[in-house]
Amino acid sequence: MSLTKNPSSNLLSPSQVVTNADSQELSVPFDGVDKESKLDEVSQEYSLSGHQDELALFQLPTPASTAIEASQRPIATEALNEAPFEQLVERDSDWVISGIESVFEDFADCILSETGTLSISMRIRTAAKGQRLDPASGAIRTTTAFQTRLVGFPGKDSQETWRFTVLVRILGLIHEALVSQTITSKRDIYYKDPTLFLKQGVVDQCVDDIACTFGVQRSCLNVVAAAKGLVVGSMTIQREDGSVIELASEKEGQLVPNVKNISNVDISCLRWILVVEKEATFCSLAASNYWRTSKAGKGLLLTAKGYPDILTRAFLRLLSEQTSAVGLPKPSIYALVDFDPDGLGILSTYKYGSKKMAHENAQLNVPSIRWIGVRSSDLNSESKTSEEQQLLKLTARDRKKAAKMLETKIIAEEGLEAEWRGELQVMLMLNVKAETQILSEREGGLETWLDDKLRERESTGSS
Repeated sequence: MSLTKNPSSNLLSPSQVVTNADSQELSVPFDGVDKESKLDEVSQEYSLSGHQDELALFQLPTPASTAIEASQRPIATEALNEAPFEQLVERDSDWVISGIESVFEDFADCILSETGTLSISMRIRTAAKGQRLDPASGAIRTTTAFQTRLVGFPGKDSQETWRFTVLVRILGLIHEALVSQTITSKRDIYYKDPTLFLKQGVVDQCVDDIACTFGVQRSCLNVVAAAKGLVVGSMTIQREDGSVIELASEKEGQLVPNVKNISNVDISCLRWILVVEKEATFCSLAASNYWRTSKAGKGLLLTAKGYPDILTRAFLRLLSEQTSAVGLPKPSIYALVDFDPDGLGILSTYKYGSKKMAHENAQLNVPSIRWIGVRSSDLNSESKTSEEQQLLKLTARDRKKAAKMLETKIIAEEGLEAEWRGELQVMLMLNVKAETQILSEREGGLETWLDDKLRERESTGSS
């Protein structure tokens, strides 16, 4: 099913669309503007064109003019929500194609018969309150059934009509990518219809909700986020098409490849893998060829430039599952993050997963990753003041985040990460945080500090 654009309308600017943090629904703020009339302009600019045999173009109906009553049978994707997510993760792209076509066929039947309402039952990722740490995978998993939300047309208001239109448009683009066997990005989807989507975040949220509703990983939709992670080091990757990537060939690093395109990786030269929070730190280490010159042996540098995206998490997970050549140990995986709540949040995302992506964590988390720094012990210096050490004060947001993290099952008093808990408490008591760059001010610089830490961890096997 496609969307056909009407020629004229005054539209909202992209900056006017936000996500409601409580409901996680797409919403549009209107300061001093009539909400219904503005959303009418957006929703009425589009009309739905047919799915079967080029069903004749029809305009978006209004509750006053349509013969379809809200009380009649809804056409929904309820069957997608009948089983727990764990039972659905093995379904592939072909199943998704069939599911999307089934939804569109129901829409076409409903329109032609003028019975029922057009609606889709969507899983709400953030509404699954029951989450636990799965001992088998070491990942944060959803334990309770997902709550669902019906997105219908005509909706109860113009905002719901707009949400439905966005959802159907994206479903159509995903179907097109799957049938043509092409990989598309969230960014590509946004630019297919920026006037409708208004903001990149609208597409990002909708794509992830669709994957959750269909019970598959996002990669099964043939949709990826634009690559942002960088990698460099002593490793060779062979793609499915037979081409080879030498990660040592680009001094500044290369974009993290999509694991779906990888047929084999050679990690035989690797002794360690270092995940770096900051791009600036990654660039500094890459420029000095630290991955080649480290006294701890040859290694690999990886950064997602902050909180990790799915591509970077999937790539690191792939590396963690590789087996080394006979007689060689698997490379150890370490994380170098800032001494602040977000630094530990990034480490936790790599190791245990994200709460919002709990339905995919078991395929993305890396239980073997170890924290190498920055810790409170790296800040101790009796001869220097906080200013001289370049320490920063925690912001109100930092303190709120730290307090919230202390309540999570992983970092709680009886949780698995007692050291993380202690470090967060030190941050709160001293009211300080520090960036990775402070290690460059030490004698010998960051490289010497890393040499000492890597050799210490490799010799003791400590975390």
